[in-house]
Amino acid sequence: NNLFLNSCLPTRATIDSRLLSMVLDMGLKRLELAAFVFLLALCGATCERIKRPEIPQQITWFYANDLDIGASFLGDVVGLNEVPNLLQKKECRIFHSTSNHFCAVCNTRAAPNCTVGGPEEKDNPGKSTYTMVVSSKQEVDDWHTYLVQANSTRVRVTEPGHSSTYGCYAFNFYDKDTTNGLGCYRWEVQYFSDPAWPQIHLA
Repeated sequence: NNLFLNSCLPTRATIDSRLLSMVLDMGLKRLELAAFVFLLALCGATCERIKRPEIPQQITWFYANDLDIGASFLGDVVGLNEVPNLLQKKECRIFHSTSNHFCAVCNTRAAPNCTVGGPEEKDNPGKSTYTMVVSSKQEVDDWHTYLVQANSTRVRVTEPGHSSTYGCYAFNFYDKDTTNGLGCYRWEVQYFSDPAWPQIHLA
């Protein structure tokens, strides 16, 4: 019966088929049957959700008051490769961080303002952390060396350290330009020593 099958769209009620057969034998009209099925659903008939679609790619968006300055931090300082020839390049520039994950900087809205207290200020409206997860403690140290050498006038880098609370070894780094660049965001390179963390599988 289509009325029964569609009674729990987009999911379908798992009502005992024998009970439904009994109701149909009672000769109830379609409207009465619909009301009966609805009441059964309200009284606890379960619905099976459809399968969640896959997420093949992901983009994290950041905002800078100067698009080129923000993009230069991702490209020249962090060393990410930009996706070329995008239609939106006058408003957003997008960079590969991994094969299927991207970082993007846009000028389509005002960047967060943290010029008074800096990126770690409690009330910084852009206070968030973008974490790059690597597969070993040595890789954290390698990234630290790379960023320290990258451009000392543009990036501030903290010392690596281990956290027993979070089961990780990591450091933070920051764009020094809090006015026009990405300086109100916190960036992190991290290795999980927690054995429960999923292993990294490189393609």
